[in-house]
Amino acid sequence: MEEEKEETKESEEGETPKEETLPEETPLTEAPTETQTEEVPPETQPEVKGPQIETQETPPTASTPQPPSQPEIPTKPETSLLRQLWQKALEKIRERKTKRLERILQFASKKGEITNDDVEKLLHVSNRTATRYLDELVQQGRLKRTGSPSHAKYQLP
Repeated sequence: MEEEKEETKESEEGETPKEETLPEETPLTEAPTETQTEEVPPETQPEVKGPQIETQETPPTASTPQPPSQPEIPTKPETSLLRQLWQKALEKIRERKTKRLERILQFASKKGEITNDDVEKLLHVSNRTATRYLDELVQQGRLKRTGSPSHAKYQLP
């Protein structure tokens, strides 16, 4: 491999550079040919003047430092979408609660009276949730509480 490189160098060095002049008919915008690209000492190279391409230099602009990338703040349409979803969820919760309160009233009307334990079993809810439902019905005036707080029973008024 090195021998080939040395042979090519020797063959290039042995040749004398040939100067070729450009014919007058050749426009200056043509691409250089192989003979023009041979290494010729700068003193002997003909000066080729091509069309000058003007480039506009843009002054360097003072770039303002960019803060690190942050998540975009939701715009108003997205916020209203979230608000709509929230309202739908609250509406479903209210509907479910209303249905449960109606079931309690139906059970109380069939049985005559209802206890906290009955509501727990009927709706599959905790003791505290059953108490809240019964207290709400009492506040609305739809049920009446009788008995001691520990043994309370609820009846239709």
